[in-house]
Amino acid sequence: MTTRTEIAAKLDDFAYQKANFGGFLMNKRAKSSHALWTGNRDKGVTELSILATRDYGDNNIYDVAAFTLDGTVPREVLAELMSQAEALADRINLREHGYVYSWLEPWDGGGTIWISKKPEFRALSRPEQGIYVIPIQRLSGDEPHWLAWVRERGQLDIAIVYKP
Repeated sequence: MTTRTEIAAKLDDFAYQKANFGGFLMNKRAKSSHALWTGNRDKGVTELSILATRDYGDNNIYDVAAFTLDGTVPREVLAELMSQAEALADRINLREHGYVYSWLEPWDGGGTIWISKKPEFRALSRPEQGIYVIPIQRLSGDEPHWLAWVRERGQLDIAIVYKP
């Protein structure tokens, strides 16, 4: 099994970032992510904890996930967050809230993208305890497991790594 350290080392290589975050516009996403990753020391890879999942058919799967920067979400917090995330997923349509995090970008939208106007997930987060909750729209049928993060000037940028 791939480890967090192995994935973090691979992210130094532009080709690896291109495979994960390439996208369109002549690999602009991969270039931006690679520059952010290699230009910072406060970075890493962590595991996601899936709190709730909704499958809308046709491979349209949406998750609510939690993560910490330095390991796993504590078990007692995870149980509480799972209950809250399931209730939230029952109350709202996750399809309208899912986000792909397909390159390193602000975890809460940074006030510039639509997710910054979706307070439901920030309300479940506990940034003062280092616990973050995000809505995910899966890019493939694979359950997201790894998340890359970089903290620059107080802003946390994240991306889901589907190809470890």
